[in-house]
Amino acid sequence: MINENVMINQSELASFIPETSAPVKLLGIESNVEIYRDEYGIPHIKAQTIEDAFFGQGFTTAQDRLWHMTYDKFRASGRLAELLGSTAVEQDSEMRRFRLEASAKADYHILSEESRLMFDSYAKGVNSFLESTQTFPIEYKLLNIQPESWNPWDGLMILKVRHIFMGTFEAKSWRARLINRLGVKTTSSLLPGYQPGHLLILPPGAKYEGPVIDALSELEYGALLIDWLKDTDMGSNNWVIDGTKTLSGKPLLAGDPHRALETPNVYYQNHVACKEFDVIGVSFPGVPGFPHFGHNSKVAWAVTHAGADYQDLYLEQFNKTDRNKYKFENTWETAEVYQELIKVKDASDVKIEIIVTRHGPIIGGNPSNGYGIALKYNQTAEPNKSGEVLLTMLSSTNTKELDQSMNHWVDPANNFVFADVEGNTGYLMRGKIPIRTIANAWLPVPGWTGEHEWQKYVEFDEMPRLHNPKNGYIITANNKIISDDYPHYLALDNAPEFRARRITSRINALGKVTVEDMTQIQADQISIPALFYLKHLANALPIDDPSKEAHALLMSWDGNMKKDSVAATIYSAFRIHLDRMIIRPLLGSLANEALGGTGRGGAGHAGRLRAHLLKLISEDDLSVLPKGETWLSTMSKALSESLISLKKLMGEDMNTWHWGTLHKTAPQHPLSSFFPDYVLHLNPPSVSMGGDGDTPQAAAYPMSQPYSVTNLSVLRYVFDLSNWNESKWVVPLGSSGNPASPHYTDQLPIWADNKLIPMIYDWNQISKEAESHQQLIPDAV
Repeated sequence: MINENVMINQSELASFIPETSAPVKLLGIESNVEIYRDEYGIPHIKAQTIEDAFFGQGFTTAQDRLWHMTYDKFRASGRLAELLGSTAVEQDSEMRRFRLEASAKADYHILSEESRLMFDSYAKGVNSFLESTQTFPIEYKLLNIQPESWNPWDGLMILKVRHIFMGTFEAKSWRARLINRLGVKTTSSLLPGYQPGHLLILPPGAKYEGPVIDALSELEYGALLIDWLKDTDMGSNNWVIDGTKTLSGKPLLAGDPHRALETPNVYYQNHVACKEFDVIGVSFPGVPGFPHFGHNSKVAWAVTHAGADYQDLYLEQFNKTDRNKYKFENTWETAEVYQELIKVKDASDVKIEIIVTRHGPIIGGNPSNGYGIALKYNQTAEPNKSGEVLLTMLSSTNTKELDQSMNHWVDPANNFVFADVEGNTGYLMRGKIPIRTIANAWLPVPGWTGEHEWQKYVEFDEMPRLHNPKNGYIITANNKIISDDYPHYLALDNAPEFRARRITSRINALGKVTVEDMTQIQADQISIPALFYLKHLANALPIDDPSKEAHALLMSWDGNMKKDSVAATIYSAFRIHLDRMIIRPLLGSLANEALGGTGRGGAGHAGRLRAHLLKLISEDDLSVLPKGETWLSTMSKALSESLISLKKLMGEDMNTWHWGTLHKTAPQHPLSSFFPDYVLHLNPPSVSMGGDGDTPQAAAYPMSQPYSVTNLSVLRYVFDLSNWNESKWVVPLGSSGNPASPHYTDQLPIWADNKLIPMIYDWNQISKEAESHQQLIPDAV
């Protein structure tokens, strides 16, 4: 049972912090493992062997992020109801259907011996921590549970759950619903695609020349296949600059991944060294290595999301007299059927049935009625060797080796940017992209015809890549990767160029770039869409006195979304009202879902429509406006309505409407709603932010929750390849996931002020300045 009667005062919190200084004798290691923690509690782990190094990484991660690891493991395996009760049953049912645990086990068993040993050693480190202490985070006390042992494949399962919803299946389901509600012609007009003139990633500085996406023909074909679905429900920046443009003469690599602000933060700062490698960066708690961001003594690497399409939905035709049979070509094949039991805290267990076809698990529809929707996802379609990349990449000595180490990487598809100490820089779109018909890109496709099967993956040597560009830099910000001359289909949807354009202009305006310059670019709060709207609002006549006052403020504004800006607040409210005025009638009965939801389906589509309005306004295209209205008249109305809403929120005095007063983070621990008496212990403080979803300093908010920041920089970093000790980083909370730790939120004020902390790499400095030092000593038993 949940421990409802537990009462913990502030002075007792220290009893939930594990020991990080006293030496510990442990089985499972060959030599001493040294663990130094810097002033921010970030662990620096030094071992003699690879096995001991990953043992140490598992041990320290469990010290700092045990609850975080447990939560992600239970989420991925569909077991949260064991912890949280009936409220988690629906989520568990969905996760069980994805079969991530079975997929992770299958992956583990095909890995090389060396790679399995990495996962084994990491798991041994976690379990050794569990066996060596009775001091566990407060969450276990609140839930009245004990930690369970860690399996070697649990990390692979966490990698999958961290990325399955970053794919495209929700967008395809959404397009199907649009067609069935609005029709093919209307839907095709609402899918604008990437705009000509916007920046591409490759080659750097190039602009997309078209064509403008033509959805109509593909949707007309797909619409014939999805009529029966009518009743079925279903970002980041990085850049690398070579030595020709830096003060040091060596490359600088910087960026900031954008995700939801979780509590604890998604990334775990740590440093692991042995004879074979010496790597500092961030990990996913529970996963060995440094898959997304880090550097060793020779090379640095970083990613952004590529937005590629590697998930398909298949319509399956089931035999109504035997629902375990489904049609493929001219035969009835037998589906795999699994009976699963979801254990529920303080309630009866729930039985579910999982049906899997050759295309994947059924995640929608009803096979008993003859149809179902199967998800095919490259990460679970067959056992894969992504886990081997986690080891091989760590010992790369140059950019070419690092590039080639990505051969087995499957998911997520990333813009992988890298540099080495010899001055080389490069880009690779890493991941496995299936080759199939273009119809698969748009909508669910029939699974019974055999026409839409995956043929193979794009060959690794054919993936988009570039080494040592002549212009001296590579910039990625989730924008379109390459022109349509590229022979393989990659994606339908990409982020608009706004962040990429702003970063490019900042870099081009600099002389010899420094680490501080890179930090300032990360903090840039100039909004390109805001500047666009200011230009057009200049000709929009205010329709009332408050609008006149607001209009004057906007006309003297420079588009900087600073926390103390009143104009930024007015612009944001104006933009929300304008977008709602246009999008709501366009989407009809689906508008509430698109404007009030989250995710990559309806809400993602609404975001692309918001960006598309800029093109319609610039071309004076009135097709989306009510008859008799112009863009200027519509903008005037939107401004007036936005001021009415702001007065209700912030009072009558417009001069007090500072952007940071509204625009704040709201981090929430997964257990705080279950234990309201512990909200102050569990939830980190809220902080005001500048920027928005269009600025390099990411601080996006959904239209369903205006102004509440939900998507932001979960890490900022600058790797200096001329001197690793000059590299810097920061996360929005802290290195520890333990609410009782002084390092739970100690980086938050630094992050909120757009500052970075030292990323210490030199072992002499690390040992000299360490806040604590702990030895893991082999037990002689």
